[in-house]
Amino acid sequence: MLSLNPPHENGPPTPSADPHARSRLGVQIKSGLSYFRSATHGGWWFMCNAAHASYWLGHSLPVLVMLYNPKTRKVYWQHVSNHTAVSTGKAWKVLVPEDQELNAQSMADLRPLARTASQVSALGSLLTWGVTGNEEEHLWEQNSELYRHLLSARLHMLFPEVVAIRQIHAHIWSADMDVWLKSGLIIEVALVCPFSRLDKILAQDRYVPLVIVVCGARDLNDCPQMQEASIEPPFFFATWSPEAGDDDSLRQAMEDALRWIDPPLDTMDEG
Repeated sequence: MLSLNPPHENGPPTPSADPHARSRLGVQIKSGLSYFRSATHGGWWFMCNAAHASYWLGHSLPVLVMLYNPKTRKVYWQHVSNHTAVSTGKAWKVLVPEDQELNAQSMADLRPLARTASQVSALGSLLTWGVTGNEEEHLWEQNSELYRHLLSARLHMLFPEVVAIRQIHAHIWSADMDVWLKSGLIIEVALVCPFSRLDKILAQDRYVPLVIVVCGARDLNDCPQMQEASIEPPFFFATWSPEAGDDDSLRQAMEDALRWIDPPLDTMDEG
């Protein structure tokens, strides 16, 4: 993790030992001339596997890739995002531009990307099961957009059949995202936090499956809003937190929703 302090005179921004430093970024540093062999117009391609790309895109901090050239003793950087990370089919690549050298002037470019300590703290509170009451609702309002971004990145990594994910406004409709699949099918996704009420969502008549993600929860059995609810398809529940590193519940709910909307032929014959 990199904490941005004001740069030394004639030097680049430096990591800080102060845990309360204001701005933070995740950094993956690679050193060696081999990383500069895949030159292209305007920079160098940094290659990585799908697992690394998924981890960086889903991280709670923005992640930078930095390449250090030991011959010139210069460092070049790129922000890993949905705009800069490109799938090649079997792997991923990120263009590290030659005009993004790490130096004293980099502060102006890096600071807008960084998350403040208060944002990181609030996100950690939101994504950890233990939010106990409506007094935490302001955290949800502040961080739900970031959570949607992280979840969207994870769904793209988990399901190759995802074509696009469109974010919509939950206060207008019960879902937060439309997940479009190659088969032309749609699965909607709603985000709820531990204190959310499900009455209005579960009372809807639906023709498209809805995956309800309880944000930050570790186990559905611990979710108080599910203890008295009668939950049946087309509603499917999952728990997911980018910090937990466990996608099983999310993957299962999405697969169940897909089977409900597009059942296998042998299941249809049995019916």
